[in-house]
Amino acid sequence: MARAIIDKPFPLTPRISADKACAEATSFLLDHVGTQLVAAQPYLMVSAVRATWIVPVQLAYIHSGSLGGVGVVAVDEETGHVIAWTPIEQMKSASRKLRNAHEPELSERFQAFMATHSREPSA
Repeated sequence: MARAIIDKPFPLTPRISADKACAEATSFLLDHVGTQLVAAQPYLMVSAVRATWIVPVQLAYIHSGSLGGVGVVAVDEETGHVIAWTPIEQMKSASRKLRNAHEPELSERFQAFMATHSREPSA
């Protein structure tokens, strides 16, 4: 079995920050999926040639937080461009499974959230 040569790894000083990678992944998700899939904390993956930010994608709701991971988006650490992602349909399918697994808890949390946030301020 071939072994990776790691005695001269790719430089570990990223050219774009984790925050920038997260912002790029968020923009990609908004353009291609919608608002319930959010970018989580990225981590840097290095190879002998270049580095890539791997940004986990999670299903999340404002009233309940993150329900779990559904895929990843890869952002080139040099250019800041999205270069790869979990197929959109696969992320949508994983999202449906997570959502179904957390019902009726999600409905209850949503009702509680709406009850607290829809009250009109008193005069």
